[in-house]
Amino acid sequence: MASEMPSQVAGGGEGTTPAPSVAAALPLDALFEILLRLPAREICRLRAVCRSWRALASDRLFIDAHAACHPGPFVASSFVDDGGDESCGVSIIDLSTGDVVKRIHPSVRDFRVQRTRLDLVCLVEGPHPLAVTVLNPATGATCSSAKYISDDYEHFLKLGHVSMDSCAFGKVPSTGEYKAFRFLHVDRHIDIRQQLCEVMTLGSSGLSQWRAKQGPPVPVCLRHKMKSVVINGVVYFLFDFLSPLRKHVGTDIKPGSIVPFNLETEEWMDSLNGPKPVTQFYKKQNVIIVSNYEIGEHLSLTDLNGSLVTVHTVFGCRMDFWFLSDFEKGPWVKKYSICQRYNDFCAYPLLLLGDERIVFIMQMSEMLQSYDPKEDTYIDILELENFRSVGIYTGNLLSLESGFN
Repeated sequence: MASEMPSQVAGGGEGTTPAPSVAAALPLDALFEILLRLPAREICRLRAVCRSWRALASDRLFIDAHAACHPGPFVASSFVDDGGDESCGVSIIDLSTGDVVKRIHPSVRDFRVQRTRLDLVCLVEGPHPLAVTVLNPATGATCSSAKYISDDYEHFLKLGHVSMDSCAFGKVPSTGEYKAFRFLHVDRHIDIRQQLCEVMTLGSSGLSQWRAKQGPPVPVCLRHKMKSVVINGVVYFLFDFLSPLRKHVGTDIKPGSIVPFNLETEEWMDSLNGPKPVTQFYKKQNVIIVSNYEIGEHLSLTDLNGSLVTVHTVFGCRMDFWFLSDFEKGPWVKKYSICQRYNDFCAYPLLLLGDERIVFIMQMSEMLQSYDPKEDTYIDILELENFRSVGIYTGNLLSLESGFN
């Protein structure tokens, strides 16, 4: 059945019709159906053909119908030009086909794409170790902060090299605001007994100044972006029970616990207990735990279809997926348990598809693979240029209204 099309597509104002030559060459309803089948990359090019085609391809009815015909999912990943050795652009890729639907060359280079699930893409580092740039893939526009650090922490620049330990980017559902949240690391023997963090808001005119915020009540895992995730305006961090800072706070929080930060209130929330079997796993260890990797286990957090998931990988054994059924009451429910292959220890679940296939980032092979739990089979989807530089894109490349301009 033909999709509903706009009865009028303005070429110069409301009520006008397509140019006679175009209308005579191709009926509007036929053009509508043909354009629906083309990828967004081609639609953007065809907008330049004439005013009436641009009006049709920019009409909200067409944009929504095109999104329904091309549901994705889409990932954003950095790429390197031939002969280069640093990232210079962002590819938006349709995982259902493997096609690159758009390539954007932002003004910054040598960056990493943060693992987000938004209609905007967050780029870190690049021109400076503290640089954070936000890209709107639909328009190609970028914005960044005027200063690399908050006024309260600027004095640390004189004490030693300052870098980002971790950076998260999310959207506040109630206000629609986008905010970046990060931790800082100072490379000097300075007695800092609390982790340093900052927050910044993306305004209509771009990013505002970084603002220093109170550190977490207990140490959280940093230096590994797969130990934190943003869901519905809250950043969730794994409690770092191995941190030397733990002795300064005297906490009795259990291993596997999660520490949330609310992007709307910009305050830390009460910690969440992790899955009981995960906590018990640590308690059963009869050795002194020096690092996660030395005891052959791995914990990470991910967002699978809006659910907070703790992924517990026991090397040489299994990978358990614990879903938090209720953010306030719990409990945790184990929905998947996958027998581990030799290279699964370096695998991270990025996405849960509608047919329950799980898309993994395979770090060893720098590949996206889908796993079918019903058939217990893996299929290569996409080769990545940098497995640390990939996120999920939820926007519409034809829209001119998402995020900032």
